[in-house]
Amino acid sequence: MTRFFWLALLFVITRNHTWTPTLHLPDASLAVFFLAGLWLTSTLPFLVLLALGAGVDAWAITAGGVSSYCVTPAYVLLLPASTSLWLAGRFLRGSRLTDMAGWLGTVFLTASATLVAELFSSGGFYFFSGRFVHPSLAGFLPHLLHYSPAVISATVCYVTLGRLIERRCATWHRLAPSNLPPIVEQS
Repeated sequence: MTRFFWLALLFVITRNHTWTPTLHLPDASLAVFFLAGLWLTSTLPFLVLLALGAGVDAWAITAGGVSSYCVTPAYVLLLPASTSLWLAGRFLRGSRLTDMAGWLGTVFLTASATLVAELFSSGGFYFFSGRFVHPSLAGFLPHLLHYSPAVISATVCYVTLGRLIERRCATWHRLAPSNLPPIVEQS
């Protein structure tokens, strides 16, 4: 429950900049879905995060003064975009970060899953939103090349930070007094 709380808080804080006008952190939504898939055993948090995202977006549009420009029939493609990150996190479930290969695997899988998510979300918006006249693959590629590096790097950074925190917490837990062997005094 604690991990879900922190993930949901990060999700809400970074998804809408109207709540944090002086702190413009990149959107962590995709990383949150990845980390939730990695850390949380139930699929219920996935559904709650989807609803939370829709709720934050609805609030931003109705009360936060954000434009509804992005809310089109393509909005539904955020479901497979989010699912790709969730499933990538599930795939890494139980993996250990004991060497460079573990870290590189996490980075590669995060970047790959984020690219898939970008193809669903940005590609869906470009081709199905009705906002672009005569959408084509040649027209979409510049949009993808413009926006996806920032989205991929932010997601990789958040996931890497999450995994670092996970590893540090595991180390602290192993070193907690209740987990240390008893001290035997010699006389």
